[in-house]
Amino acid sequence: MKVLLFLLLLLSDLFAHNLQHSISYEKSVTITLYFAHEGDFSFQRYEVYAPSNAIPFQVGRTDAHGRLSFLPDISGTWRVKLFSEDGHGKSIAVEVNTTAQIKETTSGDSLLWRSLSGLLLLFSIFSVIYFMKKESN
Repeated sequence: MKVLLFLLLLLSDLFAHNLQHSISYEKSVTITLYFAHEGDFSFQRYEVYAPSNAIPFQVGRTDAHGRLSFLPDISGTWRVKLFSEDGHGKSIAVEVNTTAQIKETTSGDSLLWRSLSGLLLLFSIFSVIYFMKKESN
């Protein structure tokens, strides 16, 4: 009985460390930023604000090529505030007319498949234990 409880605890721990991901192929807004004579605006801070909202919708840093992307969920004028470490910055208004259509792919096995695999593993372990005890008697 103690072995069964231990194996159930072990099985639940395996599900906790299963990192999932999803990839969306949607129409996003991508902004490329650069200085006229100095190069790109890489790894600089930005904040994206939805229309009529004082709380940022998204915050982050631009990528290595000075790009940022966001996926608006409502139409209207979105604000993008940019901040560089040397004090430069800018505020950009982005007009969004339609929301994007969502296409998404996800990773990982289904919960049903993982559960069945876990039960099969437990059954196999207990079968081995049962036959080992039966042979020793």
